[in-house]
Amino acid sequence: MHLPAVIGRRAIIMTGLAGFAAAAPQTASIKIEVADGRCIAPVILNGQLAPMVIDTGAERSLITRAAAVRLGLAFDRWVDTTLRDAGGRLETHPNADVAVATLGGLPLYQRPATHALSLSVAATDLGIADGLLGADVLRNFTLALDVHNASLTLSAAGDAPKQGGISLRPLWPDFLLAPLTLDGCDLAALVDTGATSSVINARGLYRLGLTPERLGRDEIVSLTGVNGRLPVHLHRFANLSIGPLNITSPKILAARVPEAGFDMILGMDFLGLRSLRLSYSRLILKFDGA
Repeated sequence: MHLPAVIGRRAIIMTGLAGFAAAAPQTASIKIEVADGRCIAPVILNGQLAPMVIDTGAERSLITRAAAVRLGLAFDRWVDTTLRDAGGRLETHPNADVAVATLGGLPLYQRPATHALSLSVAATDLGIADGLLGADVLRNFTLALDVHNASLTLSAAGDAPKQGGISLRPLWPDFLLAPLTLDGCDLAALVDTGATSSVINARGLYRLGLTPERLGRDEIVSLTGVNGRLPVHLHRFANLSIGPLNITSPKILAARVPEAGFDMILGMDFLGLRSLRLSYSRLILKFDGA
């Protein structure tokens, strides 16, 4: 899920417990839950379970206000975040502070030398999870995600596929773009494990030559995001190629929303077809068997 965030004030990150990192493991294999096409991991916040979606398309990790209250998290008096939802509306809330966060025994952090998190807060309940574990945290790891076996392996950032894979391009500080070909047109796609469905934006539609008149013949469906629903078109293409993956006659959502940095969101409808490894440090996406 792509959630651009406008930071109200620069976050003040609390210092973690001394010596904790030295004792922490370097790799963890975690059993996850797969619900509605999303991968939900058992994150521990201040010693309490908080299921969170693994979301490479979220700029910042966030928690719902209801979950923050239930877990007794402190709201920051100095730091807030303004989120823009799928419908373009803005909402601002104080961040929730977490002293210690772990997943499979691995410490989660946004900056080195600290084991604390400053989480953005969303007013609307996500339904399937307490929050999103975004790129600000995931960038510190290599992810091995297997949807079919409902498992996630996190390892130190330098542990990446030695050979092969799809070369990625960074966008802004923490987003990763993958090259793909759709009906013969080369596009740049945001790798978004938090998106159930892939979505082509206005820039991608322009490059593909999909005019409003052509889209007008397609079925209209609702795309659900944090705090909003967005009407989009469902368009059938001839072929989609992502590295070793070739999908014939794919149906992909098309939304006439502006986005300067990429042409489409690449979601779990295609990312989840095979187990994958994703390395932020080496900018590599590798599908199983390729």
